Amino acid sequence: MRVRLGILGFGRIGRRVRHLAADQAAELETVAVLARRGVTDGLAVADLDALIARRPDVVVECASPAALAASAPTLLAAGIDVIPLSLTAFADRAVEMRLAEAARAGPGRLEIPPGAMGTLDLLAAAREAGLARVVYRQCKSPEMWKRTPAATLADLDAVSARGVILAGSVREVAGKFPNNLNVSVGVALAGLGLDATRCELVADPAAQETSHELDVEAPPGDVTLRIGGRRVGPDGDPVDYSTFSLIRLLRRRAASLAV
Repeated sequence: MRVRLGILGFGRIGRRVRHLAADQAAELETVAVLARRGVTDGLAVADLDALIARRPDVVVECASPAALAASAPTLLAAGIDVIPLSLTAFADRAVEMRLAEAARAGPGRLEIPPGAMGTLDLLAAAREAGLARVVYRQCKSPEMWKRTPAATLADLDAVSARGVILAGSVREVAGKFPNNLNVSVGVALAGLGLDATRCELVADPAAQETSHELDVEAPPGDVTLRIGGRRVGPDGDPVDYSTFSLIRLLRRRAASLAV
């Protein structure tokens, strides 16, 4: 089966999805790209109606939380599945309810990707047995945190050793970081939800790259997981699991043996 793909947003992740999908042309056919700029071939469409008219089976959203909130209900109602990457949109309780209601109404469905975490399968499996506790941590150097909203939320100049600079529920913390904590929302949606999953932001002067940590307490067995830092290419474009998790979900749709 060949999957017809639409892409919403054409930043670094949208471009990478387009490139990787082209390498898998036997399984994935990109039929439309909706973006404000950067699309120069016949795939460009001007608006959501034009995207729907190209009849994609699934749309990958890699634009913004606002774009996800605005477009997903219409796409789902048109029978198009949506794989969203801008998961911090869910931190707004009203948006979460609207997206959940649209997914329930269908006929399209929302499929949450693991993003930079790489996998959510273990969390989702543990949820079936009764999760007790989930803590997600994102670790950066103080200097890296200064490029985010943490610059106004913590005294980063005072950090001399690894420590938590901000903590709370995923809903509380992710709502303050619309461009940085998508992975925390994915973790929450796979497990205990945004209000019961704890999120900790860690500043470490020794850190060279962003890393992700997950602590899970569950009856089948406790889990500690750490995803190391991202490689950064000569162009300064960091490579993490986000794009590749999207490609895996797309290829899985086309596979006769799904793994």
